[in-house]
Amino acid sequence: MRALLTLTILFLSTYSWAQEKKSTTRQRFEQAIAAYDAGKYAEALPLFDKTLQETPGNMDAYLLRAATREQLNDLAGANTDYSIYLEHYPDRADALYSRAQVLFRLGLYAQAKDDFTKLLTLHPGETTTVYFNTSASATGKNQVMTMQGPMQAPLYNYLGLTETKLKNYKTAIHWIDSAIQLQSKDADYYVNRGIAKEGLKDSTAIADYEKALKINPQHAIALHNIAILRRNEGKKDASRDQLEAAIESDSSMLYPYLERANQRLEGGYYKGALDDYDKALTINDKDPRIWTNRGIVKERLNDLKGAFSDYTQAIELDEKFDKAWLNRGNVLIKQSRYKEAIEDYTIVLLYNAESATAYYNRAIAKQKLKLITEACDDLKKAEALGQTVAEKMKKEFCKE
Repeated sequence: MRALLTLTILFLSTYSWAQEKKSTTRQRFEQAIAAYDAGKYAEALPLFDKTLQETPGNMDAYLLRAATREQLNDLAGANTDYSIYLEHYPDRADALYSRAQVLFRLGLYAQAKDDFTKLLTLHPGETTTVYFNTSASATGKNQVMTMQGPMQAPLYNYLGLTETKLKNYKTAIHWIDSAIQLQSKDADYYVNRGIAKEGLKDSTAIADYEKALKINPQHAIALHNIAILRRNEGKKDASRDQLEAAIESDSSMLYPYLERANQRLEGGYYKGALDDYDKALTINDKDPRIWTNRGIVKERLNDLKGAFSDYTQAIELDEKFDKAWLNRGNVLIKQSRYKEAIEDYTIVLLYNAESATAYYNRAIAKQKLKLITEACDDLKKAEALGQTVAEKMKKEFCKE
């Protein structure tokens, strides 16, 4: 009897503990949902993690954790969670749409295309999830859309964007044409079609950008793209005005600053170019090309220390970026640091063995160090690769 009583007590105790644990897990899941709904994604994520550790079969937790990771810009993690959810519910339209967008943002365009195409065959169903219909540019303002009601136009647009990324420009135009037929007042669609047309070198691209501006006169991407086209046509004043308007419309957009900086650099307005590159780096400081271009401007302004620093930063971001090594070598020569310059030019040739400029400039650095034979060898290699070498220089470097 005593043994039976002990077993009964043990059973009740175990049952009570299990129920308590289940209740705690449920409360934690509800807390995670509340944090997500409040926009506290960093707080929600560990709560979803813990929930899934305790209840790994909770598919709703995977779906919500995917959305949380997406908000925290953990796109790879979001893709994994959406995929786990879709293994169980392959026809859930909102999850499929979210994964398609994540795949697009990850640059996995062929996979994104598969998801977007499948969505065309599914009934969207009912959901309260809110999504964003983005422009062709990585920056720019989003337009809110939901999965409730007709969703063909946004899907056609996304398919067009995806085909553009895959360089299937004719197919892209077909899809975006379909989106415009359904929603003719969406400026983004005209911009996206214009970008696809530019891929085909279709001169009517500018008409699409102008149509977008009639719908939204402050559309930053349309203004920027028109500026590029005007510049290519030699209409520098019109291009400059469009860039000014683009920057005024959306000061967080990177590309107008880069284009205006380039135009200012070409025009000799170095201080203005420097200001634009400074602003660009507040938006994106992970692109070695921006650091290198600002280094070029600083070099033109005779700020050799600043130029050296910018080229070094570019190299740290991408050690194989030979242009940064080449430019830093040039700065080192100007500072009479010839041995270090030779080292930089040698690295250029490691990544680009046919750089005539690197051989030519390394020859100059070696000649300064009285390495006559080596300097002559480099000069000959530079000339063989197409570098123009003056006769006077050849006689000086290759004394026989």
